[in-house]
Amino acid sequence: MSRALFLRLIVAFFGLIFILLTLWAGNRYNLSFSITLVIMLAFALATFFAELIIVIDNLEKRIKLSFPAMELSLAEQASVNETLSIYNRLKKKHSVVSTRIALLEFDNIHKMLECAERGSDYVFHDIYLASLVLLGALEPGQTFKVVSNLSRKFYWKTGKHGSEHSELNFHQARRGVIIERIFVLNKKNDLIDLAEIIEEQMRAGILVYYIFREAIENILPYASFAISEDLSTGIVSHREDILGKVTVTTNSELIIDLATRFEEIKSISNVLSVSGG
Repeated sequence: MSRALFLRLIVAFFGLIFILLTLWAGNRYNLSFSITLVIMLAFALATFFAELIIVIDNLEKRIKLSFPAMELSLAEQASVNETLSIYNRLKKKHSVVSTRIALLEFDNIHKMLECAERGSDYVFHDIYLASLVLLGALEPGQTFKVVSNLSRKFYWKTGKHGSEHSELNFHQARRGVIIERIFVLNKKNDLIDLAEIIEEQMRAGILVYYIFREAIENILPYASFAISEDLSTGIVSHREDILGKVTVTTNSELIIDLATRFEEIKSISNVLSVSGG
């Protein structure tokens, strides 16, 4: 039985009881017919308004269920409606290969949102944006631990996302967020290329280390990862050659495992001297 139907039955029951009580009181105390009728009509009117409120409340819920975009802001509604309009137009051009690929990504977004709602791991296709959201959510005193394979200067200096990523690191470090980053390098020349970035981050208050991948092959089964134990969230990159594809996880056991691996890697990592030696 639905909540609305239950309330309607309650209202109808008490409305009937009040009408019967009115008839009994009119007979018991010799009330005139007009007075009794007025009281009965008053009870009936109250019952009608109660029923009307229930109907309106139920209608509002049904409308929101049918049109969930109504719960969004006007700007969000406009964005969602525009996205659906584009989706509908593209479906008519499904013979174009590039269009079919885009439509598949739209379906993937739906699956990703379902996974996020259930608290399951899901794949996200932008390592920078994922890191920006996680790092940006941290408050002073909270920690952000990263084992990073962004070991080239251009990863931090090139493009909008790279620059935003760098600036957010500096901003959060100044606010008091504790950022620890271990750069995983493939060869010694990588350290020369990255020295400027490491020094820049160290001056900003970020705790920076470096290590060569060959030294941690048995410790690090991933290309890179970033975790916040405070927010119980991790971002894992599984392949070094695919920076744009990461897994977002809230699995507490995996977060603990990644935190343990981070500390183990940090214990054997190196710190760059200020002179760059």
